[in-house]
Amino acid sequence: MSLRQVWRRNREEARLRRQLRATLRRAGIAEPTDMLEVCERLSAIWPVPIVAAPFDLPAHGPFGLTIRYAPEPREEAIYILYQRVATPLHQQHVVAHELGHVLGGHPLEPVGDLSEIDSNGSTGTLRRTSYTSRVEREAETIATVLLGRAAAQDGVTLPSSGAREHRLRRVLGDKVEWL
Repeated sequence: MSLRQVWRRNREEARLRRQLRATLRRAGIAEPTDMLEVCERLSAIWPVPIVAAPFDLPAHGPFGLTIRYAPEPREEAIYILYQRVATPLHQQHVVAHELGHVLGGHPLEPVGDLSEIDSNGSTGTLRRTSYTSRVEREAETIATVLLGRAAAQDGVTLPSSGAREHRLRRVLGDKVEWL
């Protein structure tokens, strides 16, 4: 990868982060939070509801799907389905990644009948095949920002409460800034 390509990718990621911060502020999300709550809050400002739910996806299939379900134009919603049997941490990552597709404005054809959905990605869904595509990199960048910064929620934890810890807290701050 050339230096120009790296610079362009970094500039694009910075733009994506700025857009994400603005969207989260509009949704009233000032601190890290659970991805299901993020979906609920985003629904308040998004043109259509965003609903995340566990689903029994095939074991050999994807861990998550984003579906634009529109049985009628006025009943449109975005559904993020994630593997019911995945660990809670993995479920959070899958929801964050799928939210990345929504927040990134990635195209998703509306599905009017749930029987049209193909978990292999040919109808009504996006299917990750690699991280080399721009769409998947963007979704993963957004997921990384949402989840990576969420680790800052509890701040820096130090083992003791002596003078050394006090100095470190004063220098580092009690809470690592989010986003």
